[in-house]
Amino acid sequence: MTDLERLGSRILRLGDPALKPLRSRVAMALGTGVLPPPHTGRRYHAVGEDMILRSGFAVNPSATEVLAVLDGPTSHEAQRLPASLVLLSGSGAAEKAGQGPQKLAHALVRSVRQAQPVSVFKFSDFWRSHAFSCEAAGEQVKAGRLGRALDRLLRQVDERYAEDPLDAGILQACEAEGIALNEFLDRLLTWRTVWFSPYTGRPVLPEVAAEICKTMHAHWQENSVPGHCYGAQYWNHPSIRATFSGKGGDVSFHETQSETVAAARASGGRILSWAGRTDPGFEAECASRNIPLLRIEDGFLRSVGLGAGLARGAMLAVDDLGIYYDPSRPSRLEVLLQNHELSEQEYRRGETLIDLIRQARVSKYNFGRSRAFEFPAGKTRILVPGQVADDAAIRKSRSATIDCANTPNVNVDLLRLARARNPDAFLVFKPHPDVETGLRKGKVPPDQALEYADLIARDANIIDLIEAVDALETFSSLSGFEALFRGKKVAVHGAPFYAGWGLCEDLTPIEGRTRHRSLPELVYLALVQYARTIDPVTLLPCTPEFLVSRLAAQRTDRKHLLITAAKRHASWLGRKLGL
Repeated sequence: MTDLERLGSRILRLGDPALKPLRSRVAMALGTGVLPPPHTGRRYHAVGEDMILRSGFAVNPSATEVLAVLDGPTSHEAQRLPASLVLLSGSGAAEKAGQGPQKLAHALVRSVRQAQPVSVFKFSDFWRSHAFSCEAAGEQVKAGRLGRALDRLLRQVDERYAEDPLDAGILQACEAEGIALNEFLDRLLTWRTVWFSPYTGRPVLPEVAAEICKTMHAHWQENSVPGHCYGAQYWNHPSIRATFSGKGGDVSFHETQSETVAAARASGGRILSWAGRTDPGFEAECASRNIPLLRIEDGFLRSVGLGAGLARGAMLAVDDLGIYYDPSRPSRLEVLLQNHELSEQEYRRGETLIDLIRQARVSKYNFGRSRAFEFPAGKTRILVPGQVADDAAIRKSRSATIDCANTPNVNVDLLRLARARNPDAFLVFKPHPDVETGLRKGKVPPDQALEYADLIARDANIIDLIEAVDALETFSSLSGFEALFRGKKVAVHGAPFYAGWGLCEDLTPIEGRTRHRSLPELVYLALVQYARTIDPVTLLPCTPEFLVSRLAAQRTDRKHLLITAAKRHASWLGRKLGL
């Protein structure tokens, strides 16, 4: 039981069997202080909507205080949207109980007309400006009678809605009490409504609830046609389905390119193709048949656990032009970085994301045992992160210093060049976790690595290492991006998405990147505009800000860590057996 539940349970008594499944949620709602506690020695006698509206219902106000528990504009059982509960107490609830919807409407209006809290969130403006509704956001669970009335009033649906006695009663009560409808709605949904996060089940502020509604609405509407996926590994299927299902239906997964094309043509849908398996012939086939093609790939804040270790990703890069790791052609991210003008709000959001990520100390995989490192203080300390030798980000890249397509092992080349460029530095080599755990290619024998590096940091957390060094030298590793978050100098031999914008020491000229970008601009465009994010626990769309908090929590969740370790060992065994 949470602290809020404990606090609320002390003053709660269920007087309605229908509320039993809601006991903990009602207790949490009371624990928020949305209503003042009942008089000394008394508890709230909670009853639900059906009982409140039932003719003949009666209570003894001298013995208890009635608490009406009603759905807000979203159901208390909502799965995608924040659930909402409207709480009404005191003599108003007792007096109007059992006397019909119009009497209840007057009690609701009077309760917010008399209250004088400090601020109010403009729910009515939000609902209408975003053309919002539960249905348009993909919520399948219907709200109760009051909730449906509030939704109609928020949307100002004119056709016949006033014929419902509850809608009409609210309009009449607002007129009688001298309060505008919008003001009543805003006050009720701010002061008398408790909203619950669909990610955690815990109460959230009204403005947070509105942002979640906005995220869900945008996600549902964006996915307006069926999705047909090719080339993704099976452990990524749940994340892909969650990211691209919506108004147009679910995502289907196919084994061959021809099957994918045929299905997309038949349904009028689009194709979601894993970028590394999207060849020119497949692209040409889609273009010739006018089938929209999106290349997808793991995003920049992926998981607590390795992709090669079967951990599903929570962020996907989505690109209709190329893909962010392939500089041989423009990607949608490169176009955004070259052309998009950020608003002040977007810039501030980029700054906030940097602070959140830095404070939470999250990275792409959040893998490796965390510990403090102390390297010699008398030398420049440089981290050289290893990469997967056969990764598409290596083979498809370009470099003025390393032969990307033909090098036997990019990690050996990188170590050799880093030492040549920094003969007196203290070099720390960190093998890539997929390579270190035996899941991918690119291993450097320890004796060979130590010809150039002073230390091999095995099973290390990348953030611990970045924080302990002065600079980072890489080919195109995402750790270079992560080092920029921590204010480190970054030298780049390849052409990753974060190079060429004036933020790094670029050792390879990159044509087409002519603009200087600040770090907040880069972060906003990469994490908000370019990538799509889901909550890895509920598989609901979420903001990157929420994903940061979820990854930080999963990193200390023993159950999650045990599961990811078991999956990683299963993946290693499967590869050894050729499965």
